[in-house]
Amino acid sequence: MRISLQKWIVVVALMLGCLPAISTGAAIPAPGSITVHPSGITYYAQLGDTLISIAQRWTSKTGNWVALGKINQVNKDSNIPIGSPIVIPTELLADEASEATVIARNGMITATSADGSSTALNIGSKIVEGMKINTGANSFMTMALVDASRISLPSNSSVLIAKLRKALYTGSPRTEIKLLRGRVVSRVTPLDTNKGRFEVRTPFSVAGVRGTHFRVSLDNSKARTEVLDGLVAVGSLRAPETRMLALAKGNVITPDVIGPAIDLLPAPQLASTPYRQDGAAKFVLAPIADARSYHVQIAQDAEMLHMLAEAGSNTRELVINDIREGNYFVRIAAIDKFGLEGMPRTLAVTINNRSEAEQELPTQAAPSVAHSDQKELALRWPGSASQKYNVQVARDLEFSWLLFTSSVAGNEIKLPRPSFGTYFARVQSINADGSSNPFSSAQTLIVTDQWIINDGQPLPPKKMSRSTTP
Repeated sequence: MRISLQKWIVVVALMLGCLPAISTGAAIPAPGSITVHPSGITYYAQLGDTLISIAQRWTSKTGNWVALGKINQVNKDSNIPIGSPIVIPTELLADEASEATVIARNGMITATSADGSSTALNIGSKIVEGMKINTGANSFMTMALVDASRISLPSNSSVLIAKLRKALYTGSPRTEIKLLRGRVVSRVTPLDTNKGRFEVRTPFSVAGVRGTHFRVSLDNSKARTEVLDGLVAVGSLRAPETRMLALAKGNVITPDVIGPAIDLLPAPQLASTPYRQDGAAKFVLAPIADARSYHVQIAQDAEMLHMLAEAGSNTRELVINDIREGNYFVRIAAIDKFGLEGMPRTLAVTINNRSEAEQELPTQAAPSVAHSDQKELALRWPGSASQKYNVQVARDLEFSWLLFTSSVAGNEIKLPRPSFGTYFARVQSINADGSSNPFSSAQTLIVTDQWIINDGQPLPPKKMSRSTTP
């Protein structure tokens, strides 16, 4: 086989380390090149490479040569044959600065950069490492990370962006949020494939995740964690013990004690139609056993990004001031004796003056997502297994654009997973004589490639696909 002089020059240059490159998928990767995969990179050794030199060049610590030796079954730090593949996992790769973007904001938001300068945050503003962010009363902000994870700050909260980085080449996120006051709500894109890291820390606790939806709050030397999806590992900064919290579990951590896992309260229902009186929106919730107080938030959008206001009350009656008549989305939850906020329910509501509002909602509870996968989802609602029901899923709140309608015996139904978008589901019971009772309130469902937001479960990364079902 003849090789041209030009090709010989390239080969010799690669062997001498003059032209390191990312492999383009050739059958035999060139010495000094790398291939990138979700869990790390593979580096192909060039002339003079040792484990120490590779660790120094590609990882965060020279001492990582020992770990590289174990991973690649190389027993000592000696010259490595040219072209040998050396696997370097993401967790050992050096990192680089990343950033987040403000995607929603409302009210008084203040931000201070690492150098002490004040920064105005608007939609599209960039968040970088070292920035401290504060929200005022009835003020809200949501930022999106490069991997589509979202971090939301409710009212009266303060966080420090302690770490906002990503691994070289793989882009795996390495994020650390330090909660200084109030609450932070995180929806983290599944990290199992790319081996990323996401942590929320308080002065005495840490919550670490690999793909989940959870809340952390800090109040009176107590850190509370509530898991709305997935798994969260929680621990104390003073003790090595770690506790795993599953879906619908929470716990309380003090400087000295890691509390046990506690069942979160179920999502409440509205007991009557919200109405407007004297410029304020008023809500009455159905009682939840063991609830000590209740929480309501109101927003312009189904995903609750464009939040307008929130309120809490020790009774089932909650009032949010300065709300105009119109269509909104509300998220309601109950709070237990430990101060843990329970599972949320998001509903589409129309708020009119009291004279135009219905006095009572239908007694039928709204459906929620029981489970989902890449092909279908199951809706479930409180009811009897022998009762007959009509179920509707629509693209609009008026249910004029029906996507799915069916009658079923029992309180669960399965339907094809709809494509990306926002939907509304409702159910009504059918009497023995064939007559129908009023429909329930509309339950909001937001379907994305990864999630069914509000009530659903995240899909594992390997199962993510966009359905073509109309």
